[in-house]
Amino acid sequence: MLDALERCIVRYGLDRTSMTDIAREMGVARTTLYRQVPSMEDALALMSSRRFHRFLDDLVQLIATGITPDVFVAVVTRTVRAALADPVARRILHEEPQLVGDYLTSGSLATLAAQITDLIAPVVEAAMRSRLLRSTDARAAAGWIVRIVFALVVVPPPDDELEATVRFVLQPMLEPVPAPKRPRTR
Repeated sequence: MLDALERCIVRYGLDRTSMTDIAREMGVARTTLYRQVPSMEDALALMSSRRFHRFLDDLVQLIATGITPDVFVAVVTRTVRAALADPVARRILHEEPQLVGDYLTSGSLATLAAQITDLIAPVVEAAMRSRLLRSTDARAAAGWIVRIVFALVVVPPPDDELEATVRFVLQPMLEPVPAPKRPRTR
């Protein structure tokens, strides 16, 4: 059902996709679809959840080798590239930009940003404790990273400049952290 929903969104757009379209794409009766998911809103929530969990799985794999400044840049760059290459995101950003505006003005994007921030704040905090990132408020730093990703997805730089842009924007967090001075012993 979720694959069919994504194909319909790419084909018809988010506003014009209906439960009938999804059922037709699946090759089932609408009643069969309604037994799986009761509404378009529920279907969209399930699709978003699946997409977000896939993203998190990919993120966990990427940082499994360890968190370094280069890995942080790679994670943010890869996240932006994945969003820009995603057919559903492309359809919405390029052909239904009013939905992005609606999402912004309704507060939904702020809610999503807060949820993602909550999920990545422990990773940022661990990197700070390990002295791989400058120590500051981990939640605030995570929120800043999330907003950078959102901004780069909505207004991306040229692809060949993306990694350099990400590195430039994140540089204040990535600067080497000096080791604490040890007290002199006599």
